[in-house]
Amino acid sequence: MDKAKVKRITVSTIAVASILLGASAASAQNADVKSIVSEVNSANKLAQASQKTIDGIQNATDKLTGEFKQVLKVNAGLRAYNAQQRRVITRQEEEIRKIKITIGGIDEIKRQITPLMLDMINDLQEFIDGDIPFLLEERNARVAALREAMDNPNVSDPERFRVILAAYKAEVTYGSKIKSWIGDLEEGGKTRSVSFAQVGRIGYYYQTQDQSETKVWNVTAKKWDALDAEFTGRIKTFIRIAGGRTAPNIVTLPIAAPREKAK
Repeated sequence: MDKAKVKRITVSTIAVASILLGASAASAQNADVKSIVSEVNSANKLAQASQKTIDGIQNATDKLTGEFKQVLKVNAGLRAYNAQQRRVITRQEEEIRKIKITIGGIDEIKRQITPLMLDMINDLQEFIDGDIPFLLEERNARVAALREAMDNPNVSDPERFRVILAAYKAEVTYGSKIKSWIGDLEEGGKTRSVSFAQVGRIGYYYQTQDQSETKVWNVTAKKWDALDAEFTGRIKTFIRIAGGRTAPNIVTLPIAAPREKAK
């Protein structure tokens, strides 16, 4: 083999080696680029995932912050409400204390009202016993009903007091009435049917059915006094007027009022 041929072969070999080295370098560079691109893509994906995580955390934080602010508002409202309720409770406790004091006073009044009502009933009975003896059955029955009400546990104190006052009012009303009626008269161990007539508490009379006897109640002696014959017709007329059986008219009647004691 001559020198020229050897030289060409050497040159070709170098060229091939250069080409191979260039291809290897390009291939290595391309691999590096792909690796970098892959890493960048991975980094981007990781960044995106991290951003999503951050966004999720931010949203959760915002939500928790909003809820916390709402809780603070509710808590402030509850504190104001509780403060108001404490003031209300304080006033209620004061009212309860006052009510207890009042109830204690009411209990004391109730302890005093029963003896008072009993005294009123006894006074009413004494008044009737000392008064003109008209309608005694009706009036005594009213007093008996009062005593029964006092003994009845189902009757309240206000109701007892009401019926006692009603009985007193009835007695007061008798003093302004003009009235006549037929009733039984017990006198001298005998019972007779007679006509009674009443002028308030200043005149009380009776007359037998045949007008043979006419009397007036003597409030001082507490007995019946016979009237002269001149009053027979007057009492008869008054009985008819008081009973509504004839028109009102002027009638002169004897009044057996108590006399003043001589000084």
